[in-house]
Amino acid sequence: MIDTTPFLTSGQYSEHQKSSSMGQDDLGRDAFLTLLTTQLTNQNPLEPMDNEAFVAQLAQFSTVEGIKGMQGSLEDMASGMRQEQMMSGANLVGKKVAVQGGLFTGGNGQPSQGSINLPVGADSIVVSVYDAQTGDLIFRETQGSKMPGNNELSWNGEHTDGSPAPEGSYVMTANVVKDGNSQTAAVTTFATVNSVKWNPSTQQLSLDIGNGTYVPLSAVEAISG
Repeated sequence: MIDTTPFLTSGQYSEHQKSSSMGQDDLGRDAFLTLLTTQLTNQNPLEPMDNEAFVAQLAQFSTVEGIKGMQGSLEDMASGMRQEQMMSGANLVGKKVAVQGGLFTGGNGQPSQGSINLPVGADSIVVSVYDAQTGDLIFRETQGSKMPGNNELSWNGEHTDGSPAPEGSYVMTANVVKDGNSQTAAVTTFATVNSVKWNPSTQQLSLDIGNGTYVPLSAVEAISG
């Protein structure tokens, strides 16, 4: 007499695996062993599972378990790296970092420095300093010709008329004139790091350099005490 108890063929088991993997919950170890035991107990004696199918199912389970274990290890590693970056970033608070954008803290008659990289030099450079909060022009000066390469810029912390500018946040810009053509060049300045935070979209640390501006740690060109 043939046992008519419901059983799972190899094809049905594969379909079950596929539908389970697409569901919200993954097939765990206990569920897999229960399913496999039921399958072996209730298989059709006229069409028993062959050894290859049985071994294939065990190999599939082993592979899934291995991937889950690897995923857990990678998540632990990523968490550890994040904590390490946060600790390193905390040491930057209060220090000055060189970043492009021209934002810096200055004024009060104190000199501030910036720099631009000129691949082909310049006939002249127009250096401007703006109030970072209001956008008002504070200082403007035209400097002479520059050689190719990295060139230093400076501001004496005063208005164009020579009166001291108040201490605060400023932005330095530069217009490069070459062969009668004028174009804006990226200015690198030293800005103070106020705080650090983790940016989940870029998976790296971001530095608060004031005026609501955040820059990624990878954008820092130099660090100064």
